[in-house]
Amino acid sequence: MTKKKRERRRNPLARPEHTLLAAVKSVTVSYFVGNHADGVSDEAITDVFCNIVAMTLDMPKLVGKEVVCSLLCSRQYGRVDDPDEKGWPRIGKGQTVPERPFLLNMRLSKDGGLFSAYLPEAAYWALQADLKSGRLKFIEAKFIEPRRGYGDLTSIYFSEAPPEEP
Repeated sequence: MTKKKRERRRNPLARPEHTLLAAVKSVTVSYFVGNHADGVSDEAITDVFCNIVAMTLDMPKLVGKEVVCSLLCSRQYGRVDDPDEKGWPRIGKGQTVPERPFLLNMRLSKDGGLFSAYLPEAAYWALQADLKSGRLKFIEAKFIEPRRGYGDLTSIYFSEAPPEEP
């Protein structure tokens, strides 16, 4: 008779959520447009350069380091195959992608960090205007405790004044 090995299955423990508070230093904007097989797409990117002010994660060496918040907005334009269309390059109406916010991840290293999100068009342009004017001075990002430097971003909060507690 052979003995079956008893395998022990472990349920992964839930990783805790942490908060990062950053003060806005500067804002840059870039824009990309390109052809692809189904038409044309574009992407606007606002990079918000900040200094880390406080963190709930026990990484004191990161306080004062730079973190970049990248906000993105993308649209796709399909090709138009209507023979009555007289204009060139015969591109259809723009479709905003995605229609709802999409949070990416938090990346932390000894040199600082990076986090990003795709936003709906209206929210993207409104935030960009407030960031460029200097009205929004703080960003609070919540994220799941990183593994190997990466953790899921769970929320981003923009404000004129720092929150009571990070």
